[in-house]
Amino acid sequence: MGGVDQARFELAEEDARSDTVADSTPHPPSDAHLSSSKSPSHPPSTSTEPSNMPSHTAAKKKGTASAVKKNTKRTKNSGGPRAAKKSKSTPSSGSGQAPSEAASEESDNGPYCLCRGPDDHRWMIFCEHCEDWFHGECINMSKDIGESLIEKFICPNCTTDDLMTLYKKTCALSGCRRAARIAQEEQSVFCSNEHAQTWWERMVAKLPKTKGKGGINDQLVQEEFMALLSSGLSGVDEEGLWRLIKTPFSDEKPKEQDKKEQDDEEDASKHLSEEEKEFLENAAAARFHLAEETVLCHKMVALLDLAHSRRQAAINAGHFKEDICGYDQRLDTISARDSFAAFAKSPEGEAIFKASKLGDPLGEDDDVRGMCERKRCKIHSGWYKMLSLGIKYQIRELASQAGEVVEEEKVVRQAAKERWRRKRSEKNWVEVLDG
Repeated sequence: MGGVDQARFELAEEDARSDTVADSTPHPPSDAHLSSSKSPSHPPSTSTEPSNMPSHTAAKKKGTASAVKKNTKRTKNSGGPRAAKKSKSTPSSGSGQAPSEAASEESDNGPYCLCRGPDDHRWMIFCEHCEDWFHGECINMSKDIGESLIEKFICPNCTTDDLMTLYKKTCALSGCRRAARIAQEEQSVFCSNEHAQTWWERMVAKLPKTKGKGGINDQLVQEEFMALLSSGLSGVDEEGLWRLIKTPFSDEKPKEQDKKEQDDEEDASKHLSEEEKEFLENAAAARFHLAEETVLCHKMVALLDLAHSRRQAAINAGHFKEDICGYDQRLDTISARDSFAAFAKSPEGEAIFKASKLGDPLGEDDDVRGMCERKRCKIHSGWYKMLSLGIKYQIRELASQAGEVVEEEKVVRQAAKERWRRKRSEKNWVEVLDG
């Protein structure tokens, strides 16, 4: 019995030692442990609940994943609503806030865009008017254009005649999708100096290197083109466009303080000769005459339409059938300039054009008087279409003649201005001194 008791005593001592070692093992304190340890009536407990272990491990994994996730760079108005929310919220440093961030990302289901779908990690752009996000695929816009060439995006729902998307000027180099440097101090139609150099190299490479056989080809070769660029003959014209050859005497401009010379250059009539003045006076009279003929042609068209309307009204009223001619005798003066001018100035013509109505020639209420009542009339066959085409052709011819006269006047005035510039550049003025 003494030996059995001794063995039981040793076993109990070993169990106590194992319990002591298990109690001395450190465990991560939980929120419940901390709160219970602060209470004076409950001593801190060293036991760990098995149900808390899986949730703690899962939270630790989510926090680690969100900490190593890379944030892609977004533009000001693109990237999607999730990127905008991340930029507004402050980044969390503890792993305890990671589950809430992951939950907010998973719950961002929109609706957005024309499709009213979620932000499913596709590229999106922000509308400046309705403040909604739109997928690039839904509005047929690529990511590179949206991030580099859009100044202000307006969605299709908000687009009107006065409100629309503003684009940046694209680089002049073919194939480049970047914005030109027009907003910088040194403005350029290229996005970089490298693309400007590439553009020049491509343009020069299109030119032939040598002349053709016999030198008959009048096209510039590369050597001649480079010589023109370095000679100073090329420059920017009055419209701001680059020209290979400048206008003669274009560099000789009057000084700002010499207001008299500026007024003389603007007033081209002071540089005209007597012959040129007479030519311009005759040209102005010709244009006025052409304008009067054009007005008469438009009156012919109006009278023709009134006659056609009167015939149609008679058919609708049952006086005529569709095969009745309906030609009005007052249309005889159409296409005859002088005769129609006299008719238009007569009391009857003035009353017709003032009232915009063609009635009875005798002033009565007869709806068909003055119209041809023959069926399938061969004399007036297709009168409305034939006369309309003839008058419209005449109007086009008058407009063409007026344009030629204007061009001739422009040439004469420009020649007089160039002559005055040449005289001023030569400085061959004669000054008469009295006494």
